[in-house]
Amino acid sequence: MNEFMEIEKLRSACYKLFAACFYQPDREMFLKENLFDNLAEVISAVCPPAEAYAAGMNKAFVAGSAEDLSVAHARLFLGPFELQAPPYGSIYLEPGNRLMGDTTMSVMRLYQRAGLSLGQEFKDVPDHIAAELEFMHFLCERELMSIASGDESGALDYLRLQHEFQDKYLTKWVPAFCERIEENADNDFYVLLARCLNIFIKNTSVPGILPDMSYAES
Repeated sequence: MNEFMEIEKLRSACYKLFAACFYQPDREMFLKENLFDNLAEVISAVCPPAEAYAAGMNKAFVAGSAEDLSVAHARLFLGPFELQAPPYGSIYLEPGNRLMGDTTMSVMRLYQRAGLSLGQEFKDVPDHIAAELEFMHFLCERELMSIASGDESGALDYLRLQHEFQDKYLTKWVPAFCERIEENADNDFYVLLARCLNIFIKNTSVPGILPDMSYAES
């Protein structure tokens, strides 16, 4: 059980660190917090094929200027002109590439089932890639808290939500999103981020069962 929980902590951290990569790049903060060194370290245990790309992200980020990163981020994800890689699930899942469609509402219902609502500081669409990755991080953390408190039923509920969210949403649109980034990015950092996330989503499985709960840490 302790080994299981350690892997789940690392998987949770991967989602959180990936989410940070899709916000406006804050070069000083990212370097101060060793964001990409941390990603390379945790992903090596969870998804070894992605480790080299995470390490490359760190080198590319250090080598690039703050202005270049901000411009690349804006062109890919913000506009003001046509987005090169729209970071919204509905664009890839809805007929006609419709923003804020039925799939967005379904994502919101899953957030609500987990007891979440989007914070007032979040000004984007609910199925933004960063929000969806942070949701998986949240579910992992709640799973771990349930295990630590001996709540097997609660832990299984959070695992089931992770399965549902990953199978219905992340695996359905993130690979296409990552391909759009690779096709359009002129910045090595975002190309490597796309490859790293794509491999992680395709190769990292949500556990189907829990180990013996009698060995959970209190």
